[in-house]
Amino acid sequence: MKRGYELQTGEKEGCCDACIRCLGRIPYASLIATILLAAGIAVFCGSFYTAVIQTRTLFSFDFRSVTDNFFNLTEALKWSAVGITAFMGVYAFILLLIGFLATGASKEKKYCGFGTGLGSRITVAFFLVLTYIIFIGWLLMSCMGVIPSLFFYLTVIVKATPYTVGNQNCLNLQQFGLDVVFNTTNNNTPGNTALGSNMWEYCGNDYNKFQADGFQLFNLYIVALVGALVVTISLVHYLTCLSVNYAHLKNMARSNKYKDTNNYHGHEEQELHSY
Repeated sequence: MKRGYELQTGEKEGCCDACIRCLGRIPYASLIATILLAAGIAVFCGSFYTAVIQTRTLFSFDFRSVTDNFFNLTEALKWSAVGITAFMGVYAFILLLIGFLATGASKEKKYCGFGTGLGSRITVAFFLVLTYIIFIGWLLMSCMGVIPSLFFYLTVIVKATPYTVGNQNCLNLQQFGLDVVFNTTNNNTPGNTALGSNMWEYCGNDYNKFQADGFQLFNLYIVALVGALVVTISLVHYLTCLSVNYAHLKNMARSNKYKDTNNYHGHEEQELHSY
């Protein structure tokens, strides 16, 4: 009975040791960065994709029509969001894989030796530079995301300079420089000059629709901006992880070189003593 208890106890200790070893191979910092990036990119893609479509609809409903350049811009932004999401998903998987390879016992098995150690440092350095470039891109994207948020904040939340004509509220988008969005006649004047019928003028029911849809678009752009900021923060985490992994690999290469040198001198001393 006592022997059986010891075997059972040994099995339990063996399972605990195996679990500890497995947990020690998990790159927690890279895993947290991956979760942040996945959440941020999902929020950004969903909200930004919907916001771009609804923005084009808001500027082209009723008798209005947008220019070909604005239409092509919205199409490019819409599909760019999908492409960026796919790219960032694959890139996050690669960085997480690098984190696993550079953590714990996996580092000792995969990155030992001069050749593999040098190649691993070059790989980590390459992704470190690439991640920094992507970080700059997302930082600029976050700054650009403030523009539509600010526009709908001024027009919907603050309701900048609306004017009243015949007990109807009106909003003229020319004051924001958005008259270039709409198609006009050849002499750059609106096709219909009646009050409330200019393409960039929203009055009455059009004004109410602009306020209702604009409030929803304001929320969507704010959510997209938050998603972009979360992605930017996750990239900062990745930069930290890659920098630490590069330092660890460099120190490990020096340690292996030091061990090889000691082993070489040890063999020489044994040969001298044998003579």
